[in-house]
Amino acid sequence: MRRDVRQTYRAASPIVGAVLTALLALASPQSHAQGASGPIPTDPNLKVAFIGDSGNGEDFRRVLGLIKSEGAVMVMHQGDFDYAKDADGFFATIDSILGPNFPYFASVGNHDIDSWNEGCSNPHGCYAEILKNRMTRIGAIPDDPNLNDEMYSVTNRGLKMVFVGQEGTSAGDSIYARYLQDQLAADDHIWRICSWHKNQNAMQVGDKDDAMGWRVYETCKDLGAIIATAHEHSYHRTKTLTSMQNETVDASCSSPDNLCIAQGNPGKSFVFVSGLGGENVRDQERCLPATLPYGCNGEWARIYTRDQGGTFGALFITFNIDGDPYKARGYFKNIDGKIIDTFVIRVDADTFSSLTAARRPSAALLLSRAKLRRDHHSHQDWLSLQGSFVAAPDSINPPSDGVTLSLIDRDGHVVEIKVPAGDGWTTTRTGREWSFQRKKDGSQRDPIVYAKLGIKFNTKTRQFDMSVKAKEMELSPPDVGPITALLTIGAREFRNTQDWRSTEKGKKLVTP
Repeated sequence: MRRDVRQTYRAASPIVGAVLTALLALASPQSHAQGASGPIPTDPNLKVAFIGDSGNGEDFRRVLGLIKSEGAVMVMHQGDFDYAKDADGFFATIDSILGPNFPYFASVGNHDIDSWNEGCSNPHGCYAEILKNRMTRIGAIPDDPNLNDEMYSVTNRGLKMVFVGQEGTSAGDSIYARYLQDQLAADDHIWRICSWHKNQNAMQVGDKDDAMGWRVYETCKDLGAIIATAHEHSYHRTKTLTSMQNETVDASCSSPDNLCIAQGNPGKSFVFVSGLGGENVRDQERCLPATLPYGCNGEWARIYTRDQGGTFGALFITFNIDGDPYKARGYFKNIDGKIIDTFVIRVDADTFSSLTAARRPSAALLLSRAKLRRDHHSHQDWLSLQGSFVAAPDSINPPSDGVTLSLIDRDGHVVEIKVPAGDGWTTTRTGREWSFQRKKDGSQRDPIVYAKLGIKFNTKTRQFDMSVKAKEMELSPPDVGPITALLTIGAREFRNTQDWRSTEKGKKLVTP
C-alpha cells in the first residue's frame, strides 16, 4: 500500500448518530458531528453525469459535449483520467467545454496515482491539487483538505458524495470501508453516492480481478448509497441487490428497470460500471450470453460492451424528480445519441426516516476541556478531559460494560485508556452516576498507573457529564491537528473531532 494512504483510519470505529440540536449549538465549529435536521433532499431535478476511463482525446471531448447538451450540472468521474499524467491538459479540456467552474468531482484511478498527490513534482500538474482548487472555487469544501490519502467526502446541491482510493482489497476491507461507514452512518442526505475506480471480479463483466474487497460494497449498500465504479471499459448495471458478495437480487424489488434503495442489515442498492468515457471499449468476458437473460446469478440489468456494439457515452441520473425527493431517473446515452439503458430509482422513505431518527440521540461527544501533557523523562503522560454526551439514562452501564477512551490523530497515532468492567467502580446512583478510581504500580501487563473516571447524569441539561484523568506509561501521543476523541461504553459510541494545538514548546496539547 502507498505510504500516503492512512495505515489506520483516524476514526477507530463508526459513529451511529448525531446529537440533539440544542447540544450542537454548544459544539466547536471544528466538530464533525452531523445536525439533526431531518432527511436532506437534493436540489429538484438535479442531473449528474457519471463517467470513467476517459483519456483526453476526441472521444472524451465528444462525451463532454454530450454531458453539456444533456443539461447535466455536475460530473462524477470514477478515475483514470488522461493516461498521460498531464493534469493541466486534462482539466484544460474540461474547462474548454464545461467551463472552469463546472462542478467536477473525481476518484483517483490506477493510471492517475503517480500524479495524484499535491506536491507530486509533475511539471504538468497534480490531480488532487487541481480538484481541490476547483472545489474551493465553487464552494464545495471536502471533509478533509488532505486528498493525498485518496479519501474525501463532499456535498454539492444536496448530493452526498464519498470518494475512496484504489490501493487494493486490504485497504478496501479496512481503511476505505471504515471511512465510508464514518461518513455515511450519521448522514441525513437522502441521496448518497459511493465512488471508487476499481472493482471486485463479480461486480464487472470484463477480466478484472478482485481489487476492492467486499466490505466497501456491503457498507455502502447497507447505508443506502449508490455505488459508482469504472475501471472496466464498458457500461453495465445491476438490479437491486441485498448482498453484493453473493449477487443476491432483492426479491421484493427485482425489476431490472425499477431500483430500490434502503438502509438496513441488509440494506439494498445497486452497482454500476460507467467506463466508456473515451479511452476504448472492451468485450464482455463474464456472465454470458451477451443478450438477455444474462448469466451468472441474474444480477445484471443491462450490459453494454463491444459485444453489444458499445461506444462511448455517459450515465445520467436526475435526482428529486416529479416533486418527489425520494425518486430519481437514470439513463445511459452514447455519443451517437442513442439511449442504451433507462431506469427509475426510489429510496425507501420509511426506513430512511426511521433509521435516521433512531441514530440521532447519542453519538456526539462535546468537549469542554481537554489536555494531553507529555513527560518525556518519566515516559508517563497525563490526560485530562471533560465533556458531555446525550444518551437515555438507562441505556448505559459502565460497571458492567467497561469504558474505553481513545484519541486518534489524522496519522492514526493513538492514546487509549481502557477502564475494565467489574471491580473498581463505585455506583452512587444506579443508572445516574458512576465513578472509577485506581492507583497501582504499572507493569507491562497492567500499564495503568493512575486512572480516575466520572460519569454523571445531569438532570438539568438531560445529558451525561464526564471527566477523565489518567496517567499511563508509554502512551503514543497524537500530533497537533484534528484529533478524534472516541468514548465507547459497551456498544455505545460517542465522538468528537476538532483541532488541537500545542503549548509549552510542544509538551502539552489542548483543545482551542
